[in-house]
Amino acid sequence: MIHNPGKIIVYILILFFTSYNSILLSQQQKTEKPDSAKTAHEVLKDAKVKSYLKEIEINIRNVDISRFPEIKIIVEAFNIFGQPLDSLSANKLTVLENGIEKKVISVEKISIKERVPVDFVFVIDKTGSMQKYIDDVKRNISGFASSLIKRGIDYRIGLILFSDYIEKIFQPTDNVPTFLEWMQNVKAWGGGDEKENGIEALAEATLSIKYRPAANKVAVIITDAPYHQLGEKGDGTTSYTTESIINLLQEKEVRVFSVVPPKRIEYHEISKKTRGFYYDMDYPLSTILDNFSNQLTNLYALKYRTDQPAIPDSINIALLNERKLELIRKTIPIIELGRKLIIENLLYKTNSFELADSIGELEVLYEFMNNKTKVTILVEGHTDNKGSDRLNDLLSTNRAESVKKYLVKKGINPNRITTKGFGKRKPIAPNDTDFGRQLNRRTEIVIVGK
Repeated sequence: MIHNPGKIIVYILILFFTSYNSILLSQQQKTEKPDSAKTAHEVLKDAKVKSYLKEIEINIRNVDISRFPEIKIIVEAFNIFGQPLDSLSANKLTVLENGIEKKVISVEKISIKERVPVDFVFVIDKTGSMQKYIDDVKRNISGFASSLIKRGIDYRIGLILFSDYIEKIFQPTDNVPTFLEWMQNVKAWGGGDEKENGIEALAEATLSIKYRPAANKVAVIITDAPYHQLGEKGDGTTSYTTESIINLLQEKEVRVFSVVPPKRIEYHEISKKTRGFYYDMDYPLSTILDNFSNQLTNLYALKYRTDQPAIPDSINIALLNERKLELIRKTIPIIELGRKLIIENLLYKTNSFELADSIGELEVLYEFMNNKTKVTILVEGHTDNKGSDRLNDLLSTNRAESVKKYLVKKGINPNRITTKGFGKRKPIAPNDTDFGRQLNRRTEIVIVGK
């Protein structure tokens, strides 16, 4: 019985490359320069690595430095078929930080405390046959946003409307009512020829949207039509082809999730090659969005400890598997506008904004600001839902001010710190449990200048 056909295919590929390169070596050694054997050996090694790596793919999505010198790398992992992995093992992975091996302390599924930033852009065809789907978006966007919050996503949502041309572009917001205002008067009309300009809309989602620098970028395209390409005649024009739009999306690291009819295989290809997914648009949109948010939150936090004396501007991270083969390498900027830190030990008691004289995480923040003298921050205060809006707005403002007071007392220029209270308007957990309310009584630090 074949228990793992994926592995068997990999081993067959390795044997093929081994045999092929052995023949190649024996032929080349007779005629080529002395280093030809070494070159062929490197080709063989590369082939083995690539074959082995088909069993697992890891992508680095973010980094959490709020507990420095402990660092969490947020990753997603897939099997050979592109399906999210159910688990990752710490003893099978090694971190290379700037070329130096670091032991992985733990690997855990992300929780709502990680607050992974994701900027979504809904790219919606608004031609005559699309009214049903436009209405579905209006009905389901609030539930989608709630599911993201519960799963640890710090979201913003933008909108692009298109037909044969780009009709409107709305920059991302974290306010669902604002998004619904954009959608309120959208009516499907027109259509003309069969094709619409979805490929041009994806280009706009890549180049015209103002994504947060620290955020993951996701485009969700909803259409029942094929798209115009470069060189075609019709009502819409574009300078892109399927191949060139895929290259652009890959370069800018924008993932595409397509909600389209099964016959629109061109969108299937775009989604697959940008690490997205495609859905049959005849399925209920609520089901699609729930599955979609579940895929996006199948993430892991790999924790290790750095030896660096202070938070750096950036870190070069590579992940190695148990055979010490490199799975992925990425340079991650730390000082990015919009990067957000949640200070876990500032989880206040109900109705309180008092801070202790010494708090480890705030000491780290102080050292960071003391070393990076051009960095400015926004301190956001948040509460649970106990009490009136007026009381919670005041309480959250006081909590933000308490952090500023702590840093100023240590010597940080007060002009580098602004504060804002959000009251109970931005929960990151349900308020129906003590644990959820505790998580919502929090302070967040956002880098707003550098």
